[in-house]
Amino acid sequence: MRSVFLTLLLGMICIAVKADHIIGGEMYYDYLGKSGTNNRYRVTLKLFVRCDATEQQFDDQVDFSFFDAGTKQLVSNPQSVVRTAVENYNTGQVDPCIVNPPNICYAIGYYSTTVTLPENAAGYTASYQRCCRRTNLTNINSANNNVGATYSVFIPGNTGNFDQNNSAKFNKERVVIVCATMPFIYDYAATDADGDSLVYSFTAAFDGASQSNPKPRTSATPPYRSVSYRAPFTAEQPLGPNVTINPTTGVISGVAPASGLYIVTVTAKEYRNGIYIGEHNKEFQFSITGCVKQVVAAMPDKYADCDGLTINFVNNSTPGKSYYWDFGDGQTLTTLSLDPLPHTYAAPGMYKAKLVVDRGSNCNDSAVTTVYAFPKLTLAFSLNGLCTSKQSQFINTTTNDIGNINYYKWDFGVPTLTNDTSRQRSPTFQYTTPGTYVTKLTVRTDRGCEQTLEQTYTVYDKPPLPVLTNDTLLCYRDSLQLHAAALTPGTYSWQPATYNILNPQTQSPVVYPKVDTTYSLTFTDNTGCVNTVDVKVDVKDTLLIQALPDSLICTGDMVTLRSKSDGAYAYVWTDVGTGQVVGNGPNASVTPPATTAYNLHASLGSCFTDDEVLLRTVDPPVAYAGADTSICYGDKISLRASGGAFYQWTPTTWLSAPTRQLTVAAPLDTIDYIVVVTDTLGCPKPVRDTVRVNVVPPVPAFAGNDTIIIYGQPFQLHATGGVRYEWSPADGLDAVNIYNPVTRLNRDITYHVNAYSVEGCMGSDDIFVRFIKGPEIYVPTGFTPNGDGVNDVFRPLPVGMTLESFRIFNRWGQQIFQTNAYLKGWDGNRGSSPAEVGTYVWIVTGKDQSGKYVERKGTVTLLR
Repeated sequence: MRSVFLTLLLGMICIAVKADHIIGGEMYYDYLGKSGTNNRYRVTLKLFVRCDATEQQFDDQVDFSFFDAGTKQLVSNPQSVVRTAVENYNTGQVDPCIVNPPNICYAIGYYSTTVTLPENAAGYTASYQRCCRRTNLTNINSANNNVGATYSVFIPGNTGNFDQNNSAKFNKERVVIVCATMPFIYDYAATDADGDSLVYSFTAAFDGASQSNPKPRTSATPPYRSVSYRAPFTAEQPLGPNVTINPTTGVISGVAPASGLYIVTVTAKEYRNGIYIGEHNKEFQFSITGCVKQVVAAMPDKYADCDGLTINFVNNSTPGKSYYWDFGDGQTLTTLSLDPLPHTYAAPGMYKAKLVVDRGSNCNDSAVTTVYAFPKLTLAFSLNGLCTSKQSQFINTTTNDIGNINYYKWDFGVPTLTNDTSRQRSPTFQYTTPGTYVTKLTVRTDRGCEQTLEQTYTVYDKPPLPVLTNDTLLCYRDSLQLHAAALTPGTYSWQPATYNILNPQTQSPVVYPKVDTTYSLTFTDNTGCVNTVDVKVDVKDTLLIQALPDSLICTGDMVTLRSKSDGAYAYVWTDVGTGQVVGNGPNASVTPPATTAYNLHASLGSCFTDDEVLLRTVDPPVAYAGADTSICYGDKISLRASGGAFYQWTPTTWLSAPTRQLTVAAPLDTIDYIVVVTDTLGCPKPVRDTVRVNVVPPVPAFAGNDTIIIYGQPFQLHATGGVRYEWSPADGLDAVNIYNPVTRLNRDITYHVNAYSVEGCMGSDDIFVRFIKGPEIYVPTGFTPNGDGVNDVFRPLPVGMTLESFRIFNRWGQQIFQTNAYLKGWDGNRGSSPAEVGTYVWIVTGKDQSGKYVERKGTVTLLR
């Protein structure tokens, strides 16, 4: 059987989270005697921390603050207290019957100091504060790692010499492991050196310090605020409702909660001869993780229903084991089955039954239950009266065969009240608010029998009275049967009982008024609660209706035929020409194919009337925006629409008059223009049409890059971007209407070319042609790459030949630049850094038109 285990952590399972370290603590004192009229005490702090706490988190010195318990004033400066001892717990010595026990790891730091305090009547409070607790605690809100801790102790005043008292001290430090969702018992008792009696309880853990001030020199002034508990957990139920602490013995027991980390504080209050002296708090942490116990015995802790001498014992133990039952009456049984086990006792009585699981193994487990075998306690009750205006009488019909019933406890189920209870056998109770309530009756007998019975009741301020006839219309010629049906028994009375009504003292009378009449029903249930409802009968001798006025509509449009009337009648709409019914109801939707008349017939029982509407149809306009067209980029075009009296063009972008029939468009890109056309002929329906204006993009005319050619040599131009070309001027050209004419001119000139697209759109470009003698490579003698835009790049100029390579060397012969790109050149940098000022060697090679290689060398001076 696999479950989750619960480790009652005075320490915890080590998890490396460094930002939180405190897992518990306590502060107590010992009386050391008198010093004159003062008292001397030794005050001790025990601080529980995670095993992986850092030196900065596990303080070697702390500060104690002492406050007058009456005035709340600090009685002296805080005392610095050195850590006197450390106890480390890191052990695997746990229950050997747990298959995978956790590694328990924690440390306890001891801090003690001696303090001398003057006698007073109120006593003193010693305290210490530190931040922070660990995050993600299950039962308190600590997700932001900002919850600190306060550990304090109350030292009594001198009344009754209680100032010479010693704190109680809890006995145990070591951890016990318990499987979650399983029963457990843990003895957390304390010992009092003065022999005082102790009373134990779960109490609140206290917040203190903060992230911004994790180690305050002086503690905050008491009283201290509780940490914020996360529902459903509270200070009094830190492990949920299934875990309690015995106030007399200090034993914690119950069913362990689900997986998580839990902060638990136990208080031991001291009493001497019935007088309260003081109290001591100890806080510790429960940690839950996975474990497997080899054997678990589990069954209900008692059978107290007293439902006869046969008890069906329930076995919730580890499956697959042997089960030894001792029924407490001398009868035993060994079985391998987990099924409910019936056992019949020979005589009524109280028995102690025991279940031992896997009896022959070292890891056997047992459970004990108390059995009340008595015939027979049977709970039963009923309720008379469910109205808030009167007392409800609870009638208790519980029976018991043996012994006497000595305890009745009623809970009437009002969540806002704490006094909605009774100890009477058959009490009365008055509910003041309508609603549904769960009433609970608990009964006990002097033989130990106990049962609880719950029943649900709905309480009303008036008896529920559904009237099945709503306010209604009635033709003066007709009659009407009214209907009402109360949910509880009672009497009916209709008024007026003397005007045109039959059987007015029944649920369903028949009425036949001739004028408007309100019939009032009074219902009285059998407990005297009263409810009254009215039914209004609107009597009609004439039905007033009006159909939609005659109208003009657009051919093909759907129209809703509407009506007005003075009542909710039955309606029928009929096409007058065809006799076809087109609707039932006050409104009907139709699509007349042509001018059509419709009849409206309204009826109420034997009364009826008619009206008529004529719908004349008019055809909508026929919109036309024009044929799709194309224009050159930058041109304009006139758009002309037709078909109606009013026009609206959209979008309005690039339009001169978007609300006119004729408008001029100058779009810069292809666009669809929509025109909405309306007319004045009786059909206001707007009709639209679309025209596309295709804009031819700008012609990308290109005459070529400006160039330098050899003097006396022909040069061929090469234009692109169009399908037809025109060159000017014609000087030196062998043709002017081709894309690649040849020029034989021997002077500098700029040629202009016009390029035309297939649509006839035109683009233009120029090329400058310079004539230099060649073939040759021209190289400058110096340059100044200072970013002024003048002579910033050093580059060769090949004339009448192609550039093969251009290289730059420094004075040590290292190549620092190389390219074969035309007119790229050197910018004076070596890599990404400026080259030094000085003289550099260049080498350039090229190839002329005959294929002959030419090489030139020289030096260039770099200046900045």
